[in-house]
Amino acid sequence: MLLVARWLEEGAADDGEVSVSVAAVAEELGLGSDRAGMLAVMAGLGELEDRRQVRVSWPLGTGGSQALVSLSSDLRSDARRLFGV
Repeated sequence: MLLVARWLEEGAADDGEVSVSVAAVAEELGLGSDRAGMLAVMAGLGELEDRRQVRVSWPLGTGGSQALVSLSSDLRSDARRLFGV
């Protein structure tokens, strides 16, 4: 849900892309911005990717703290319908 909220805040781009700081997401979710929190967020992104809900790329490499997440078309459609965007 946090990814959808970020996507909506950034203007709900048609391509579904949203750039997120892994450390910031970990902190917002109460996981802490340390290595363990970042790994938990990365694992969650991997799980969403396995479910084909998102596609994740790492512009700075997998060791980077910035992820570019593309929401699936189904997820974007549901969010638009739910939030009237």
